[in-house]
Amino acid sequence: MSADPRVPAALRRWLGPLSIAVFVGLPLLLAALTFDRLSAWWDATGTIEESRARIGQIEARIRRLAAEQAKARETEGAEATRTHSIYLDAAAPGLARAEMQRRLSALVDAAGGRLIEVRGEDEADDGRSVLLRASLDIANDGLFDLLATLEAGMPLLTVESINIRTQAGRGAAVEDPQPTLRVALAIRGHRREGRT
Repeated sequence: MSADPRVPAALRRWLGPLSIAVFVGLPLLLAALTFDRLSAWWDATGTIEESRARIGQIEARIRRLAAEQAKARETEGAEATRTHSIYLDAAAPGLARAEMQRRLSALVDAAGGRLIEVRGEDEADDGRSVLLRASLDIANDGLFDLLATLEAGMPLLTVESINIRTQAGRGAAVEDPQPTLRVALAIRGHRREGRT
């Protein structure tokens, strides 16, 4: 088969290797892209399974807490329920702050955390409410239990703000399922009377 006289000799020299590169390289490139997409799909499937497992653990914890609270309500009886108040027991703002600090310290200890700092703030609403700002270290599960107890317990304590950050250092494992969290909370409690 003779060469086409219209194609220059320099171009003929490169057409053979170029056509081989296209016919061999293109399927290899497509195979590499397909393999990359398959590996990304495989990773996404693993992440979905991990997320489902974590959601299952959280749902189990919620069911356990709900069952414990229902059991506690049943055992307390109607009279014990009537004695609970949404208000703090203390009459003065300073005593109310001390009562809230004592309750918060007990709740943090029960949740497996460590209270670092607590400070009270004066409020300008005739002293009807008391605000505490607390800083603590706690694990993820413990924080979940602490917040559930705060929201469901008596007297009524309201979490006004929360700031959460991990305490992982540079040498810590990135995928730690229970990292230590540094939590800053602002909690408000209410007094029955607004006398200062």
